[in-house]
Order: sequence, then structure tokens, then C-alpha cells
Amino acid sequence: MVTSTSGRELYLTELSNGTAAIQADVTPDKGGSGKHFRPHDLIEAGYAACLNITARMVLDRLNLPYDEVRVTVELDRKEEATAFHYRIDISGELEEASKQMVLRLVRECPVYKTLSKPLEFRMV
Repeated sequence: MVTSTSGRELYLTELSNGTAAIQADVTPDKGGSGKHFRPHDLIEAGYAACLNITARMVLDRLNLPYDEVRVTVELDRKEEATAFHYRIDISGELEEASKQMVLRLVRECPVYKTLSKPLEFRMV
């Protein structure tokens, strides 16, 4: 569970999961400072983190060599559909066939599985 708490500073909010905290706000044209993650950045960040962590888990389980895993995610919001465009770069001495296998396994990380299901929003 994540809790969002704010004071009077325009539109700054602190997000905490009870262990770690970050701040979010909106861009200056919407009244915020633009210095922190925007809400949609956090959606991208969740998917990017999941892809990255899953890739490293697969690489480690298969004992495959790598130096770095870098993931970029961009959210493309349109009225008819939302698309996640992502790129996974694995650097190091990894054969191309092994890299392609890892990329296939990583695609459906836990966040992908969660976001691919029908969503419901319930106020409690």
C-alpha cells in the first residue's frame, strides 16, 4: 500500500510505502514545481523497475554474464488506448541468442500481468 500526503505547497505530495518515500508534483503549467516525478512518470517507473528487476532475476538464475541492465519506458496516452513503449538494453559479454531469450522471458513481468487485466477502481 502507498500513502500520499500533502500540505499546502502547490501540488507537492509525499508518497510512502512505509519504508521508503519519494515526492511527486505536476509541471509548472499546471501549478506545480516540476521538480519531482509526475503521476504518469510513476506508472512508467513501476513498469521500468519491474522489467529491470525481472531481467536481472532471469540473468542471475541462468548464470548469464551482464554488466548493466537499462530499461526505458514511455507512456503513450491516447483517447482510444494507452501504449507502453519500452526498451531493454543488456550490456556485457552476453551472446545475442541468450539476450533475445531473456527479453522474451522478461516481457510479461508481474507489473505487465497486473496492468493487462481489466481494472477496477474502488473507494474504500
